[in-house]
Amino acid sequence: MNKQILDSVFRAYDIRGRYPSELDENFYKCLGKAYVTFFKPKKVAVGHDIRPESVEMKKALIEGIREMGCGVVDINEVPTEALYFAAGEYHNIFDGGLVITASHNGAGWNGCKMVAKNAKPISSVSGLMDLKKIMLEESYKKISENIGSFEEKDIMPAYKEKVLSFIKSEKRRPLRVVVDAGNGIGGKVFDYIFSGLGLFIDRMYFEPDGTYPNHVPNPMEEENVVEIKKRVVETGADIGIAIDGDADRAFFIDKKGRKPDGVYIGVLLVKNILKESLGENEKNDKNYKNNRKIIHDPRVTWPFINEAKALEAETIQCAAGHSFFKQKMAEERALFGAEASSHFYYRDFYNCDSGMITIAKMLDMLFEGFDLTGELDYLFDKYPNSGEVNYKVENAISLINEIEIYYKKKGARIEKIDGLSVEFEDWRFNLRTSNTQPLLRLNLEAKTKALVVEKFFEVEKMIGAVRDNTPAFLS
Repeated sequence: MNKQILDSVFRAYDIRGRYPSELDENFYKCLGKAYVTFFKPKKVAVGHDIRPESVEMKKALIEGIREMGCGVVDINEVPTEALYFAAGEYHNIFDGGLVITASHNGAGWNGCKMVAKNAKPISSVSGLMDLKKIMLEESYKKISENIGSFEEKDIMPAYKEKVLSFIKSEKRRPLRVVVDAGNGIGGKVFDYIFSGLGLFIDRMYFEPDGTYPNHVPNPMEEENVVEIKKRVVETGADIGIAIDGDADRAFFIDKKGRKPDGVYIGVLLVKNILKESLGENEKNDKNYKNNRKIIHDPRVTWPFINEAKALEAETIQCAAGHSFFKQKMAEERALFGAEASSHFYYRDFYNCDSGMITIAKMLDMLFEGFDLTGELDYLFDKYPNSGEVNYKVENAISLINEIEIYYKKKGARIEKIDGLSVEFEDWRFNLRTSNTQPLLRLNLEAKTKALVVEKFFEVEKMIGAVRDNTPAFLS
């Protein structure tokens, strides 16, 4: 296969590229053959998202897998997290799984996310580069001379039951929610799971359409949530929920029309989950403290460290990326994991990320009378940060090295868990290259809002590039 294309589409923790110039039927057939060659599974689950070409790409993937002698169970059109559920819940059946998806990328993109047995993540350090090498060399090896079996399985009822098990409250307040599904699979899945909870649902762009005619299905970008923010305020809704393209992330809008980043929502989830686990049975468990571990990335750290410590929990840093987080969750037997990008991971969901469980947890809190706006006011005031700001720069690595040398001379504490983290007593920042785009990403936090502004412009001057988006404190 073409080395240039392989170098482009194999990312740190999944496959993503342009269709059909980079990813086509032949690519997916070869990917299926490489997956079986390396992992040697006997049977795998395969699904797809709602993009118009994904069904045909799935057929090619299945053909390659079966040609190598491995059986396939087609779970059909599913959110990405349902593939993780299938691999974790039915570990006695499946030796792994693959889903055709480009996640939150817009039209014209495709991709694939994969797991091994027991929903174990596949990343650049746990198999992805091996698959790439096999495809480049075309060194495929069958596990059987027979064509692999094929069947279909509806996993959605069991998946729904799993998601709803995270709602502990017996109360069912008639909440008014605005939901923007961005024409991804999220609208269909949201209705399937939550329509029986007595919610008053104001639906936006629920019709699945892989051309994404209204906006790119990435609520992390402010231009994609302008409408829902306005709708929440105008209708007096209790909450707004924006779902990304493959439904593995959810973003929330409060009554004031604010969309907090993943750090603040992650901290709210940390506090809720830790408080739920403070029962006497847990405290009497000799492994009580060992079971109270929270994973977070280095972009913004102080809110997690402080709030978790107050609830007798340990925090552990991990490089950003879903496969890295899942691996770290499993290694540490962590209770919960939070990325600033709004990927949230749950020990009781096979250490995987789930947008629908995150929605379930937020609804659970609201059923109990949780004051989202009040809690956000508290967090915004106590833990000010810049938000993530992106820069298009040349020679990003050498620039990061120069900044490291400068601040090391200033006496800063330096960490390199993911990019460069520089920490002083009253402020810190993380500078890292994107795993998915040609960007340098800056996150900065400080003890006061004024110090956030001061130090942000100091670091930005050293970067010496025009920012690609507006910092939260300037918007």
